[in-house]
Amino acid sequence: MTFGSKCSVFGYFLIINIFFSILLAIRYFSFLPELPSDIFGVSFILTSLIGQMALLGGMLGFFTLFFVFLPRKFFYLVVSLLASTSLFVLLIDTFVFAQYRFHINEVVLKLVLSGDVVDFSIVTWLIAVFSFLIIFLIEYALLHFLGTRSGKGVKKRYFVLFFVLCFFVSNFIHIWAAANAYQPVTISKSYLPLFQPATANGLMRKYGWIDDEALEQQKALSYKVSSNLNYPIGELSTVAIDKPVNIMFLVVDSWRFDTFNVDNSPNIWAYAQNGVSFTNHISTGNATRTGIFGLFYGLPGTYWQNMLSNQKSPVFMDHLQALDYQLGIFTSASLTDPEFNQTVFTKVSNLRLRSEGRSPSERDKNLTEDWLQWYQHRDKSKPVFSFLFYDAPHGYDFPQDYDKKYEPMLDEVNYLVLNKDTDPTRFMNRYKTSVRYVDDLAKRVFDELRATGDVDNTVVIITGDHAQELNDNKLNYWGHNSNFTAAQTHVPFVIVGPDIKMKSQGKEKQSITSHEDVVPTLMKHYLGVTSPLEAYSGGIDLLDKAESRDWVLSSSYASYAMITHDTILEVGAGGQYTIYDLTNRIKKEAEPNYVYLKEALESVSRFRK
Repeated sequence: MTFGSKCSVFGYFLIINIFFSILLAIRYFSFLPELPSDIFGVSFILTSLIGQMALLGGMLGFFTLFFVFLPRKFFYLVVSLLASTSLFVLLIDTFVFAQYRFHINEVVLKLVLSGDVVDFSIVTWLIAVFSFLIIFLIEYALLHFLGTRSGKGVKKRYFVLFFVLCFFVSNFIHIWAAANAYQPVTISKSYLPLFQPATANGLMRKYGWIDDEALEQQKALSYKVSSNLNYPIGELSTVAIDKPVNIMFLVVDSWRFDTFNVDNSPNIWAYAQNGVSFTNHISTGNATRTGIFGLFYGLPGTYWQNMLSNQKSPVFMDHLQALDYQLGIFTSASLTDPEFNQTVFTKVSNLRLRSEGRSPSERDKNLTEDWLQWYQHRDKSKPVFSFLFYDAPHGYDFPQDYDKKYEPMLDEVNYLVLNKDTDPTRFMNRYKTSVRYVDDLAKRVFDELRATGDVDNTVVIITGDHAQELNDNKLNYWGHNSNFTAAQTHVPFVIVGPDIKMKSQGKEKQSITSHEDVVPTLMKHYLGVTSPLEAYSGGIDLLDKAESRDWVLSSSYASYAMITHDTILEVGAGGQYTIYDLTNRIKKEAEPNYVYLKEALESVSRFRK
């Protein structure tokens, strides 16, 4: 095969693969809450889909053009391998996007490679390997066919001109949409991987083709992550405490509110009867990072990057250490990812970074046994803070010989076969079993508190970092970190402690509460802090009958939401917002509650200089 023939074959091969990628990428737009019906929205989706896949394919072709100089057999092998790898990554990305509504990124890769947070079954891995082999064989056969094909085909330049035209049309549409905050276009741009369409607001403003009012509103909703901190606001005012109480956070990863009951979690349920349960409690995040962050900082998860960049510990942990609390930090998954060792526990020496074990259930057992040993050998003259963070429900995991009370049940979880019509019953039964396993471990913790007589001197916070959706809203969401409905944010929340029922003053427990409220409540009632709550937190006093909330904030890795009793206003990183109902369907023609919105914006900016 001559060099010219190879180049021709490579060109046709590249064009066909661009069309393969377009067919795969169509799947991204199936997850739009609602397909646009206007000419700009439809045109943008079509042209951006074709233009972006052509751009990515063209870039890949440019960097692989060198292999044309290889002998024919090696040329076929290497180019087929690169093309099949690219299509396979795109295919996997569509599955990632289906579950989480964001694309493969560094965070996703860390979660997968760590093995602590995302655990795929052997069947899933086998399907992935088999799929890759099929794609490779198709690519190799295609390249071989093109190499043996004689005669002239359609001129390649016509395809190139078509791709270039789509690329420029999509960017011109976005320039106009960005200048006018036209959301049917600006929202859909996030559905394609590595897509950064052009903006030209300066030029549009010069000719009077810009909507400044809409842009200012969008800018106000966005939040900066590079600002300097002003946290806390001033020195904390405190009073001496005669007898400090012990404090425990017992947190379950991915804990659904509907499994906090006498059947699924009987031991936790029984212990909770001695305290106060808040039945409409919303986590500060739909993911571990922001859920745990809000629990310890009493702030919205939007401050995460600021705290990480400054390695700023929460005033709650600082105050515990100032009061000479013994700190027992016992977590199943690693504390280095997310970087809690550089945020929440950055000042904790000899920090226990992770538990031992080959599975979440093994690590949960290990953390319980380690905590028991530590607690039994603690210095009893000093107060104690314990953090026990269980992980089994996150991985739907439990020991193989554990009692399978709920049947029928999935033998293993395979995300590749899930869709919006999948019956979640067998999935839910596996999940319930993992919750019940953690409940059995929690019983050992409660039994230790009873045996040592520490029940009456220990404030126990029982909750989850976030919830776990099992297609509750029939939109093919499985897991978390993908929307802000109750299925991913509504968690159990209980406070058990000395005189807690008397302190609660009969407050209505159905009112909406947040992880942000935990720290200010503990600081005010148990840790001697007299400073105004707003000096170090965005939360309210859970035990004050006069305090109540009309909205809460919850955040993910890339966005945040203001949640009220009937709407979810979700704001992207660039400030674009969408208003949903409580099942994540777009509310057409809905307008934000500007009173609530002003309060929310103050909350996400209060501690930034």
